Amino acid sequence: MNASSAAIAALVETVPPSPPTDQRGGARFDSIDGLRAVAALSVVVFHTVVNYNEHSLEYASWGWINRLGNFGVATFFVISGLLLYRPFVLAHFRGVHPPNVGGYFVRRLFRIFPGYWLALTAAIFVLGATRVRLISGAGDYFSSYFLLQNYRRGQTLTGIGVEWTLVIEVAFYLALPLLARALRGRLPHATIENKLRRQLWGLALMYMSAILVRWWALWTLKPTKGTYGDWFPIYQITDWLPAYFDWFAFGMLLAVGSAWVATGRRLPWAGEMLARHPWASWLLAIECFWVALQLHMPISVFTKVTRLQQFGVAATFGFVALFLVFPVAFGDGNKSVLLRTLQSRPLHFLGSISFGIYLFHLIVVEQVATWATEHHVSNNVFLWLAIVLAITLPTATLSYYILERPMVRLSQRIARFERFADARRHESISGVHDPSLLTRLVDQGIAVRHPARRIFFELFALC
Repeated sequence: MNASSAAIAALVETVPPSPPTDQRGGARFDSIDGLRAVAALSVVVFHTVVNYNEHSLEYASWGWINRLGNFGVATFFVISGLLLYRPFVLAHFRGVHPPNVGGYFVRRLFRIFPGYWLALTAAIFVLGATRVRLISGAGDYFSSYFLLQNYRRGQTLTGIGVEWTLVIEVAFYLALPLLARALRGRLPHATIENKLRRQLWGLALMYMSAILVRWWALWTLKPTKGTYGDWFPIYQITDWLPAYFDWFAFGMLLAVGSAWVATGRRLPWAGEMLARHPWASWLLAIECFWVALQLHMPISVFTKVTRLQQFGVAATFGFVALFLVFPVAFGDGNKSVLLRTLQSRPLHFLGSISFGIYLFHLIVVEQVATWATEHHVSNNVFLWLAIVLAITLPTATLSYYILERPMVRLSQRIARFERFADARRHESISGVHDPSLLTRLVDQGIAVRHPARRIFFELFALC
């Protein structure tokens, strides 16, 4: 055993692998929806207070409220890294084929675009939100509807105002299969310890690349001259995926740890301690949040910040989200009051509609600001927040049940077709026909027994 292998062996304590409970690599994180609800509501409070401050010119909010936006976005990105990368790394550790990429893309795109298109269309044609008026011309509509704003000069906040994060999220969706392939490498017969080592080194490289991109963009890169709407201005790289690799890498690190545990291994002692005591992990998250507050960011979002402040906030909130999500990934919800709270019905419901909350709330906030300007609403931040929630929550609920959930179910059906076709293509490549394939796919919920639908599956596979 060489030195590096010995280090890995010392890092983890192995036990005999237990039979996997989910052959597809899925995992139940029962507290995730509650955490999504907390993140979404944090962003709602942030945008409501920020818009109230700009309207009333009072700037009387506590400093920590003005960092809730960073908190919410970082949490969403870490959750995405955890949930989306886990099936890829678990398949790698088990030595089986990775998830079907076609089905993965279908599920991701159907999850994001229908709800976003509804919100953007409502903002443009129904509510007339202020930021939507920045869209003019076919090119702007194209980049807005297909989430390309961050790649055009000066258009990062066009549209609803929150979709700059969705641009980064979609870029991560597209890049993840390539990242998974790069982290997997060409190690078909490697031990699981060697696979783990490559994963850790790769994620460390992702993290460092984000730090270097931010450093380069803030201290070296200078804005270039150009026309509003020009494509790919390099000075906006801080709004592109590479500048947020560290936040996603933290989520992917949690996915690696979750997959490692799923193969029958154990976390290092520090990880097991944080998993057994979620309060300790969340205390670390609070301490990291406090460190971010010491950067003394200005209350007004329109006040110029220093490069050190911008760099420090981005670097710190990745750790805030990491320690926040850690117990959700590894903790026992039956033994923790905090995790049971996240699993409660109200938070579970709010988590299920959290995407709609995120999409629609800023439209409502700007409408409330308009009502305040017209003296229909008094200048009271708590009243503003109550009105925003009273309108946003029902709107998000309708969006979820009428559009989002049906689209998710449709994407799952299409993904099943993709998996069936992938299995048939594998048969054709290997030259071995498996007559029991359809039966096994039926048992796994991938195919169907109905003869007409079976014919459809077979024709789809031939395509």
